[in-house]
Amino acid sequence: MGPWWLYLLVFIFGYLTHKTFYFLRSVKISIGLIRVSQLVSLGILAKSMEHFYYSHTARLRQMREQDASDKDIKDLRRSFNIEISDYKRKAIDELLELHPGFYDSIVDFDDWPSGMKYLEGNKEFMIKFFTLGKK
Repeated sequence: MGPWWLYLLVFIFGYLTHKTFYFLRSVKISIGLIRVSQLVSLGILAKSMEHFYYSHTARLRQMREQDASDKDIKDLRRSFNIEISDYKRKAIDELLELHPGFYDSIVDFDDWPSGMKYLEGNKEFMIKFFTLGKK
């Protein structure tokens, strides 16, 4: 039988090794969850843009059917573009503010165009996500 302190050292080494690998596994899972939540958020924002544009198009069609003036239609388009630009900027800013500073390295976008590019790069995942459970 060896010295008792050797057994203690082996136990401490095993315990610390276990804690280290558990920590690394937890970090990997956390990063994965953050990336998925970013993609889902961006996907929902992109879907909301589709609905905004659809409602805008319907409103323009209605105005044309009611013989609205060109000035009124132009004003509607201008206000719509301003509203959409503000919405995109605010939505991305709010999404980015949710991440503490030490997560900056895993956030792959900083504005609407880069967010949509990131979303496009993960298109297959998002298609699977949004069609989950549909047949």
